[in-house]
Amino acid sequence: MSLDVRDVLAPGAPDRTRLLLARDVVFHSPVADYSGRDDVAHLFPKIGECLTGIEPLREFTDPGTGSGKDGAERQTVTTFTADVGEESVYGTFVQQVDANGQLTEATLLLRPLHTLTAAVSRMRDALSADPLPSRR
Repeated sequence: MSLDVRDVLAPGAPDRTRLLLARDVVFHSPVADYSGRDDVAHLFPKIGECLTGIEPLREFTDPGTGSGKDGAERQTVTTFTADVGEESVYGTFVQQVDANGQLTEATLLLRPLHTLTAAVSRMRDALSADPLPSRR
């Protein structure tokens, strides 16, 4: 089972996002790494506000990496397009989901660089206005 990137990065829904995340989830953004359900649940909707119109292109799933406690974790790579303001961006979202269907690890990659830079600037502004729970 994989999670739809549009659901994971849905804007304005941190409470719903929390339900998708394992307690000790780790997120690797283009800028930094974050851990813990509270911070990641705060970040994902903000990313969804920066990346609008997410359209998945392809999805590749490994049926089970065997790295989970019961060997049932699945890794999925989704490529997508989205917009950052007026600019288009190409992204890759790598997710690892446990046997309970909760996200345990995720990595977000974006290109081209000038659009990534615009997204980073928007996220910096969003997090200045509404900081991560661990930084309050």
